[in-house]
Amino acid sequence: MSGFISSNSSLLISISIIIGIAAFSLSIVLLINVRRMRKPFIAMAQLHEDNGTEEALIELMKGVGENRDYIREYADRQGEILERLDNCYSGMGIVRYNAFEDIGGNQSYSVCLLSPRKNGIILSNLVARDSTRGYSIEINNGNPSRELSNEETESFKNALGSIGF
Repeated sequence: MSGFISSNSSLLISISIIIGIAAFSLSIVLLINVRRMRKPFIAMAQLHEDNGTEEALIELMKGVGENRDYIREYADRQGEILERLDNCYSGMGIVRYNAFEDIGGNQSYSVCLLSPRKNGIILSNLVARDSTRGYSIEINNGNPSRELSNEETESFKNALGSIGF
């Protein structure tokens, strides 16, 4: 064993120094965190010392009540926001294609926009050499208002996939 130590002494010293530096750094971080955690308790003790036990307790309970009202207000607000998000379009699927043989470059498209409740629309734009036609299809609870073309079906499936269905 002493042969191992003597032959690797410089490595063992280096490892010991690194461990020591890491332990010192960790103790500094922990000391800072403990001081940060003590601040509210010091403030409570000062309140007790300045106003007495009963006044300090009344003051602390008032703070607890204010926090409870604050949390309740923002929990209600968060619920409203989440409800509104369920009605927002968060899924999208788009398919580009050639609707007519004489037009290249995939100028036509079908785009589907869906909410998490599977409500939304499909907009299709068919581009020809001398005209353009647009169509819209309403989707309620995942059911299109009419039969879909292959491209519209693909955009619908892509939108469903983007919202996790």
